Amino acid sequence: MTNRRWVLIETSGNQRYIFGSSRLRHVVGASHLVHEIGTVWVPDEAARLGLEDPVMTASGKALLLVDSSDAGRDLIRAVTGRALRDAPGLRVTGVVGPAFDPADPHAHEPARRDTYALHAAARAARPDLLLRDRVFPWHLLCRDSGLPAAGEEYYGPERRVPAATGVLTRSAATGRGHRRLSERLGTPLDVVVPSHLDELVHGGWVAVVHADGNGVGGLFRDFLRHVWHAERPGGAAGDTGPVPLQTHAEYQGAVARELDAATWDAVRDAVAQVAAAHSPAGSAGQAAVPPASVSPGVDRLAGRLLPVVVGGDDVTVVCDAVLAVPFVRAFAAAFTRHTAAQPTLSAITRAATGQAGLTASAGIAIVKLHHPFAVAYDLAEALTAAAKQFSHDGRPLAAFDLHVVHTSTLRDLTELREYAGAGEGDGAGGARVARHAGPYLIDDPDDLPDALRARNAAQLDKISDWLGPRGWLSATQAHALREAADRSLTEYLHQLALTLGRSTAPPEAHDLLAVQDGGDRPPFLRLFDAMQLRGLRLTEPPAAARDNGPDGDDR
Repeated sequence: MTNRRWVLIETSGNQRYIFGSSRLRHVVGASHLVHEIGTVWVPDEAARLGLEDPVMTASGKALLLVDSSDAGRDLIRAVTGRALRDAPGLRVTGVVGPAFDPADPHAHEPARRDTYALHAAARAARPDLLLRDRVFPWHLLCRDSGLPAAGEEYYGPERRVPAATGVLTRSAATGRGHRRLSERLGTPLDVVVPSHLDELVHGGWVAVVHADGNGVGGLFRDFLRHVWHAERPGGAAGDTGPVPLQTHAEYQGAVARELDAATWDAVRDAVAQVAAAHSPAGSAGQAAVPPASVSPGVDRLAGRLLPVVVGGDDVTVVCDAVLAVPFVRAFAAAFTRHTAAQPTLSAITRAATGQAGLTASAGIAIVKLHHPFAVAYDLAEALTAAAKQFSHDGRPLAAFDLHVVHTSTLRDLTELREYAGAGEGDGAGGARVARHAGPYLIDDPDDLPDALRARNAAQLDKISDWLGPRGWLSATQAHALREAADRSLTEYLHQLALTLGRSTAPPEAHDLLAVQDGGDRPPFLRLFDAMQLRGLRLTEPPAAARDNGPDGDDR
């Protein structure tokens, strides 16, 4: 064959599509449809058309090689037509790239880059989906999306409400999504997924957690150079050379598969570790998970954690808020461990970064259950971006940031953050002092440079222990410090001196509770994050959960 072409099919606007409804059954169904497009629909249609297996498949994305532009267009037409029927409202775009000579090892990478550029242009040129479903005064509107209703669905055991076509297809995919989540978690961990998806068990607050691998995009920016070095691990750093098309395709597919496998392994490990910490003999600081200790802990977590998106290096979880920080810390450690254990992925990562494993950062938005999921997800995404800003010796550091939302006002993260009033002579040099201490670095404090050790999550653990039943800092004293900070930073420091002078505080208490140097960021206080997290409790669910109607079928 003298010519080959890349075909790229990818979804866009995934967050808007997945979190466009605040009902968890719709969120899970939408996420599963995004997953199916790349991993099921494209391979199925390619096989039906007699095309080669895709080079790479992932949630919402597939990359293929074809012999002609007609074959590529036939595949795109089949997949996008199926999306119109089975996933209306989800934007799916495909392009056929320019022809290249497969025997020329220098030709396939420029053609791949051109294919991605064509895809970006085609996606930007498409009209907004709202133009397809215009609303007129005589329309009956969907309860959840506000679009014209096309039918009805269950809301509760008997009540039926108007629903748009996109909402109905999300609900129809919910059963498949629920089964996939349960199968990927495996027994006994699958009990953490609510049996009725709209009935997440929680103690009054829920967390929307978004975790993302650090520097994963950088692996693909100079992918062929990393492949060349992975094939020749002893080569000099500056050396490079041509990579055959077959080798390129094999590495593309292997990295995508191994990254997805490592992410799922990390999620399972994180759930198991959180469950073991809540078993009768568990402890939050344990690193290994004895199998016998997992089951009792998992029973306590039944229905409290729902993985919404797990694909590539992206993870989005909705859970009881008390589980969020332990889950994120366990996931970040497991993600590094499992990415280092994948042979092809670790070879590419080592060639790109000098390290075998990848790191991950996360954002945690703690909200009330009926807070709009789209808004909570945007906040979690902004917190993830804030957590990704730390590195050491060129390697991104694992970190998380969190925010507890006490208001429904739709504001940016920078506007939601609170600061203590500062003045001259208060130890902060007149600068505003943040009442939050994030982002928190997850790495061992001994592995961090001196300038970043103050942001380690271990410091949060110490203050949390002080606030516990056996700690020296009582709830009355902690609230007195918070009320003093509401007045001014000077009042806070004065109240802190009084509290330390009247208690059995350890010597390090003053250093941990006083104003901390933020480096190139504002100074900060640690106490208030610890108080908010300490207030979360793993409450026992009611004896009989309210039945919210069928959501485990494919109706």
